[in-house]
Amino acid sequence: MKLSRRHLLGSVALFGTAIPFQLAAQPSSSVEKDIISNNSGALHVLEGRERLSLDGAWHYILDPFDVAGRKPKARRNFWENTIETPATGLIEYEWNSSPRMMLPAAWNDAEERLDYYEGPVYFRRLFTAPIEAEKRHFLHFEAVNYAATVWLDGNLVGRHEGGFTPFSIEVTDCIRSGTAHSLVVRADSRHGPKTLPGLDFDWKNCGGITRSVSLLSVPRNFIRSSFISLRNSQIEAAIEVDGDAGTSVKLNCPALGLTLSGSAGEDGKITLSAPAPDNLKLWSPDDPHLYNFTITCGNETAIEQIGFRVVEVRGREVLLNGKSIFLRGIAMHEEAFGAKGERAVSEAEARALLAEAKALGCNFVRLAHYPHAAHTARLADEMGLMLWAEIPVYWEEIDYSDKGTLALARGMMAELVRRDSNRASVVMWSVANETPQTPVRTRFLRTVIADVRRFDPTRLVTAALNKNVDVGGVRDGESIITVQDELAADLDVVAINQYEGWYGKRDPREIKQVSFRNGYDKPLMFSEFGAGAPYGNHGPREERWTEEYQAWLYEETLKIIAETPDCVGLSPWLLKDFRSPRRWHGRFQELWNRKGLTSPEGRRKKAWFVLRDYYRNIAVPKG
Repeated sequence: MKLSRRHLLGSVALFGTAIPFQLAAQPSSSVEKDIISNNSGALHVLEGRERLSLDGAWHYILDPFDVAGRKPKARRNFWENTIETPATGLIEYEWNSSPRMMLPAAWNDAEERLDYYEGPVYFRRLFTAPIEAEKRHFLHFEAVNYAATVWLDGNLVGRHEGGFTPFSIEVTDCIRSGTAHSLVVRADSRHGPKTLPGLDFDWKNCGGITRSVSLLSVPRNFIRSSFISLRNSQIEAAIEVDGDAGTSVKLNCPALGLTLSGSAGEDGKITLSAPAPDNLKLWSPDDPHLYNFTITCGNETAIEQIGFRVVEVRGREVLLNGKSIFLRGIAMHEEAFGAKGERAVSEAEARALLAEAKALGCNFVRLAHYPHAAHTARLADEMGLMLWAEIPVYWEEIDYSDKGTLALARGMMAELVRRDSNRASVVMWSVANETPQTPVRTRFLRTVIADVRRFDPTRLVTAALNKNVDVGGVRDGESIITVQDELAADLDVVAINQYEGWYGKRDPREIKQVSFRNGYDKPLMFSEFGAGAPYGNHGPREERWTEEYQAWLYEETLKIIAETPDCVGLSPWLLKDFRSPRRWHGRFQELWNRKGLTSPEGRRKKAWFVLRDYYRNIAVPKG
């Protein structure tokens, strides 16, 4: 039996589970009838796989009124590659004279005039590729924010919704060797109640082709995905082959003396396993040991770097490799150090952010509030940092009752898990941040959680629950805040965001009047706390917006955290200041969230040193 080339299109298929999805908003053009994919399941970009980079200079055209999308006509069908001639009478646009932008980038960063532009932008570039007749070819996008529509030589080839996860589109039947092909991508950055994130979120919306684009070439039978893990003292590999049933698959790790082989079933899937070798070194922040695995599928050979570790909960403890661990964390947005805080973060820029977390004494980073670039998790594997990875189910202005929005969340989660399944650094999947406590929201998130548990039983599941969720009572003048959220029963780790001493009437001297309790027999962590302070703004510690106030709040909050029963860690808000148009204070914020421990450029505030010293001196929990 030969599996169809399109057998994964139309859903996200991950380890035997198909997830439906919501289509992005569609232009009403007749070419739309030929749509073939949305959220089709991205290929793993494996080392050794043939790849033609399409990064670089692209022409672009703005369509702020969405004219081409709403009422397409030949004179403004930007995807059709039409050239102005007396016969065409084309007068609305010309690609060759349109401005160019170096991609990947957010258009907000690349062009000052587009700083706060939200809407559709069309991008186009020509490419020529040496095409081998026996190979299959895929356009691979690491991220397009928010909704992407893709045309090749004027023909619609695919769509994807979601600004932070990868997607791949097969174009084997569309490209020819030595031919100059026209690739047009429509990126639409607009959001609404049925998108993720929804109408309101606390970071700058950056549109565009924000991560790399490439043409991947693979044999007829190739590896679509792999998940290599340590489970129950066994090394287990779940591999998905795209191509012929019965294709041979071989897994080899010379350092472990391990070789496994078998044949893919009719569904293209195969699971290989063997007892963990006695010489296996486990991955940990103190020793981030990685192994090179060679995966051979028919005529294709690729390499994955894999670290093995076991993360689990025991009562109210988090265990790493069987030992209790305290998560010395920090949260961060995906913005590079620099005065602009650019969204398209290179590998070198991601390394600089993670290195700053290491300098703080962190062993854990919360990647907020959306999937960060794939190279961030690969770097964390190498550098020894555990990660919390999250999808942008954020705040209340989302239609949690809409089936399409739920399908979109399930698809995003599947894409994230699929992409990072082999990253030892990722120890927690987070399904949401500060969502309303309503029955419809709880049903929504429980569906996503059930998916995650089917996809990946090797990691923990969490969500950042809303700040100060329930005041449980008063004892000797002390306010007791007890975590009570129905969703907590479905999580492995209960995480709360709280801002005592910043939002509300209390100041840092009154934080000691508050204590926190966990209403569930599960580990508890503080996923956010903090205060705003522009770098260099000094004054009395009682004065808000000063570095002194921020440092004081950290000192007092850390005392309470140290006294909180069953607390397994924290990820204060956050590593560096980040851009947010909803931060309106003209003197102290200027459209930046100033809760960072460093300035946008990376200059360290007083609170940075408070947290660093706390992590240096914290007692190591008993193992």
